[in-house]
Amino acid sequence: MARDDDKFTVHMPQGMRDKLALRAKANNRSVNAEYVQILQDALNEPLKITGFSNEAERLADRHAEQFKDVVFKTLNTMYGKDKA
Repeated sequence: MARDDDKFTVHMPQGMRDKLALRAKANNRSVNAEYVQILQDALNEPLKITGFSNEAERLADRHAEQFKDVVFKTLNTMYGKDKA
């Protein structure tokens, strides 16, 4: 880690630091390096988003689809192949 790297304090549940230290030792890393590796691994994984998190998202998606349909129909009417 370089001196200009971001720094912040992490509050962990009791016992977690000990588990992190054991994992770091098993991987021949410092506790800090192990913590950074765990974070990096987690951030490299794609987000697992399935469905909608709430009713507002579901409604927003439905309205967005309806809006796209209206825009498409309008543009098709204005500029479609049927126009001569």
